[in-house]
Amino acid sequence: MRKRFIPSLLLATLLAGSAQAATVSDSLRTTVYYRTASARLELPYMDNARHLSALGDSIRALEADPAAVLRRIRIQSSASPEGNSKFNKELARKRGEELRDYLKGNLSLPDSIFTLQSLGEGWDELAEKLARTDVPWRDKALAIIRDTPEWVVREGKVVDGRKRQLMNLSGGRAWQYMMENLFDSLRSGALVVCEVERMEQVKPEPEPTSAEVRQATDMTADNTEETPSTEPESTATLYNKEDETVPQDNTEVGNGGKPFFMAVKTNLLYDAALVPNVGLEFYLGKGWSVCGDWMYAWWSKDAKHRYWRVYGGELEVRKYFGRKAAEKPLQGHHLGVYAQGLTYDFETGGKGYLSDFGYGVGVEYGYSLPVAKRLNIDFGLGVGYGGGKYKVYDPEDGCYVYKETKKRRWFGPTKAEISLVWLLGHGNENKKGGTK
Repeated sequence: MRKRFIPSLLLATLLAGSAQAATVSDSLRTTVYYRTASARLELPYMDNARHLSALGDSIRALEADPAAVLRRIRIQSSASPEGNSKFNKELARKRGEELRDYLKGNLSLPDSIFTLQSLGEGWDELAEKLARTDVPWRDKALAIIRDTPEWVVREGKVVDGRKRQLMNLSGGRAWQYMMENLFDSLRSGALVVCEVERMEQVKPEPEPTSAEVRQATDMTADNTEETPSTEPESTATLYNKEDETVPQDNTEVGNGGKPFFMAVKTNLLYDAALVPNVGLEFYLGKGWSVCGDWMYAWWSKDAKHRYWRVYGGELEVRKYFGRKAAEKPLQGHHLGVYAQGLTYDFETGGKGYLSDFGYGVGVEYGYSLPVAKRLNIDFGLGVGYGGGKYKVYDPEDGCYVYKETKKRRWFGPTKAEISLVWLLGHGNENKKGGTK
């Protein structure tokens, strides 16, 4: 019944043309910026609040549009290639997760709509920006990025790599140029792409005229006696294209995965006063750290009645803040609360002072200044209360005669610090060799 079916289908098509629709794709996108080496989403930074507010308004408008469907929100996060590769990959992953959690919470969106694509270090973006420059070493740099693996391993040892070759290119001038002119734009952190499907109405066919309807009806009647065909009737199928699969970055960060920041330090003021000392500081996260210091001196000349003896320690909790602190832990401005305990015996040939135990508490302000790849100078001044008891004595006839016992009550400066700080830990390097 093929001849009968053709005019019937023609008639149906003429009558129903206006009911068809087509699906077209669309997207919304914005870029979110992060501070150097930070995964914390700061809305005031680089106009992030305005960008995210505009994106949120667009998404809410989509939800109110019956002809639009938000299929997926893809977040591509990255870090610039300079610095420690393992830390950069972890940093890129955390930036994507932080942004996803913000969007999910503020727009009440389900987990299933988000796709995270951690790009790690932005080598592709660097190559694109290099290609638009006219520096003399451009082609060599592009060849290194394209052809050299991130790590060149022989017999289980890393012997070379992409970053090392770029750093040595043109006597180091190429890497310096990229640091000054290209890397800043690679620290943007995250690109948000919202993939949208819109249903567009197909322009309806013109209504059939009465003559066309009559002709189609006559053709159907003329062919009612045809022998039925053994071929099946055609069926219409609506095909919906699946969303493209976005590759996920499942690369492990490697041994030591998460960055670790600590410092060993010595207070140069105490060293100058012949009081050897050592301190340790551990970074806890979000700008907080805990410090412990110990000092010990036991110098004496009995024949001349000279004693210079002191030992004790200090515990402090610090909070780092400011632009430098946002770039990397354990640098920049810091405020702290500390507690001290010590014992001493000081005599310089005459009256002496002996304390079994003294104590102090106070608040400190300081600034830790990066001076080398693994070195800082930490300046600090503390003000608080010092207390305890001490004895006053005089040397007489080869003996020490105690004159009186006094209480120590002091409010004022109780701490001064100019410390040499040695940075230790995975990824704990300053700007010239550190991560961005």
